[in-house]
Amino acid sequence: MRNLKYVTPEEARHYVPVERDDPYRWSKSIAYTLVPTKNPDLAKQGGWEDFIYLGHGVTDPTYSTQPSEWVYVLVNKSVPGICKIGMTATSVRQRVAEINSATGVITPWIPVYRFECINALALEQGVHRELEILGYRVNPNREGFEIPSEVAIQTIERLGDLLTVGPKQFQPKPGKL
Repeated sequence: MRNLKYVTPEEARHYVPVERDDPYRWSKSIAYTLVPTKNPDLAKQGGWEDFIYLGHGVTDPTYSTQPSEWVYVLVNKSVPGICKIGMTATSVRQRVAEINSATGVITPWIPVYRFECINALALEQGVHRELEILGYRVNPNREGFEIPSEVAIQTIERLGDLLTVGPKQFQPKPGKL
């Protein structure tokens, strides 16, 4: 079981609630908070609290907390020199498990980098477009690139600063939330 960090209800607004019935809540949750129960029967008794799972969030320029999305780089020892560059709105761990569960995957893909942002699709498309223009793309219909992982990471970071909002680029001003 993962150790979740406790945060106050005030701090919880910087996270995104994870639904209790979400089958991936364990991989998405990084923190929790306790709030007075909304169950009217328990509220009458007093002292009861609801446990709220919380996931990564990024504060955007409107001071709203948005769910984190990720652009990632994967490598696989069966295909040396190839990086798989993709995106996910869930978690990189979950996405890698999905990719590795395919019957054609002989050895597992290993995540070597992840970039947290809002609008990962725009970043992924921008990275794919630039690397294809530079001649690194193996197949125009796939996410594989014949490129050192360091170059892939540098491209993601450079374009990520231009195309997305991430926790590094935007720090909310005190009192604005």
